[in-house]
Amino acid sequence: MRSLAVVVAKAEAEAVRQELLAQGVLRKGAAIGREGDAVYLPVTTAAIRHPTVEHEFLEAFTPIRSYKDVTRVPSSLRGSLPTSFDIVGDIAIVRIPDELREYEAEIAGAILRANRSIKVVAADDGVKGPFRVRAVRVLAGPDRTETKHREFGLLYAVDVAKAYFSPRLGSERMRVADQISPGEVVVDMFSGVGPYAILIARRRNPAVVHAFDANPDAFRYLEENVRRNRADLVRPRLGDGIALLALVDRPHRIIVDYPSGPDPAFQAALLRILPGGTLHYYAILESVEREDRGRALVDAARSIGRDAKITAMRVVHGWSPTQSLFVFDVHVV
Repeated sequence: MRSLAVVVAKAEAEAVRQELLAQGVLRKGAAIGREGDAVYLPVTTAAIRHPTVEHEFLEAFTPIRSYKDVTRVPSSLRGSLPTSFDIVGDIAIVRIPDELREYEAEIAGAILRANRSIKVVAADDGVKGPFRVRAVRVLAGPDRTETKHREFGLLYAVDVAKAYFSPRLGSERMRVADQISPGEVVVDMFSGVGPYAILIARRRNPAVVHAFDANPDAFRYLEENVRRNRADLVRPRLGDGIALLALVDRPHRIIVDYPSGPDPAFQAALLRILPGGTLHYYAILESVEREDRGRALVDAARSIGRDAKITAMRVVHGWSPTQSLFVFDVHVV
C-alpha cells in the first residue's frame, strides 16, 4: 500500500513514532519501513510538523489492539481473543478459538467498528483440500469473499474462499524477486493468483515467468491479474505444476510453494533446474525439524547425481503454536 510517510534516522524513530501515535496520525495496517539507517513511519496526513514523502508499505499481518476494547466477551475469555488477523484487500480473516465460537459475531463486529478500512470479517477454518484453499465463513459485513489487494504498487483480484492468498508472504515475495537476474527463466509451480510471478515480471527483467496452477478459480484470477498489472512476461498455464514443468525450457529458478506436501514437486524441480540454478522450497515444520529437512533436500539432489547447497534457511511466518513456515533457498549444480 502507498502512504504518506515521515522519514527519520533510526536513532530518532521511536521518539517520533510515539509523538505521531499520541497525535493520532500514525497509520494503522501499514508496517513501518526501513531502508538502511532510515525509518519510514506511515501517517494519515501531511498536516504535521514533520516533512512527509510518499512511500510503499506492506499491508499484511496486522496486530489487533483497539478492537478488544469494544469486544463484549466474559472476562475469563478475554485472554483467548485473537491477537492478530490477516487483511486481504478490505477483508479481515481471523481464526476464532473454539472457546470463543459462540462470540464470533461479537468479535467480528468489534473488528469492523475498530477498523474503518475493513468491510468484511470472515472466520478462517483452516486450509483444506488439494488446492489449499481457506475454508472461510463471513461473520460480519456484506456476504462476499472477493476483493482486490494492493501490494508493492500492484493490484490483485482474489476470492479468498476460492483461491489461497496470504498477505504475510509480501516481504518474502519481494525477497525472492530481488534475487532475480536479467534474462532468467523462472517457474512458479503453484502460482495461485500470481503475486510472485507478477511481481518478478514487473520489478525485474526476466526472460519469462511461467506461472502454473491447477485450481481453475485461482487460474481465472491469475489471468485477470496478469492483464490488470500488464505483466506481459508472465505465461499462465492451467494444470498440474509437476507435469507442466516438463514442457517448458529448463529454468534458472523455480518457486516450490506448496507447503502441505511439496516433496514430489521438489524432486521434479531438481530434475529440471539448470546447473547453477536456485529452488525456493517452502515447508511447514517444527523448529527442530528444519536442520533435518535441509539435509534431506541436499541428499535428494545427490541421489540423482546433482550437488546442492542450502544458501538460506529462514522462518517466513508462524503457522501454529508449534510450527512455522520455513523457506529453503537451494542452490543446485
